[in-house]
Amino acid sequence: MTEGLSRGEEEIIENALRRAALNDYPNPDRKDCPAKKLLKRLAAKKLKPTDPVIQHVAECSPCFREMQELRRKLKRNPWLKMFIGGAVLGGVAAFFGWKPSSRTKRDE
Repeated sequence: MTEGLSRGEEEIIENALRRAALNDYPNPDRKDCPAKKLLKRLAAKKLKPTDPVIQHVAECSPCFREMQELRRKLKRNPWLKMFIGGAVLGGVAAFFGWKPSSRTKRDE
């Protein structure tokens, strides 16, 4: 009977696979590399598991590195994204002249 891997064993395997993807598949000419927008979608986990981009990134160290950097940026900036989104909404509201109502129920 086989037992499952311990969390430590899983991490060892994941690290070995990550190192291999980062170093063992050079592609200096960047042959068949997907567009940056697809790497961004992969970094954001917005591609289906069957998408061929995933197989390419697993076999292309430069794309794997780029995708990992894009993923780090996404993880690092969630609050910045919300701040920018709020600022954009506030700017749109100001542009169209929306102001919060100063009236209360008592004023009606």
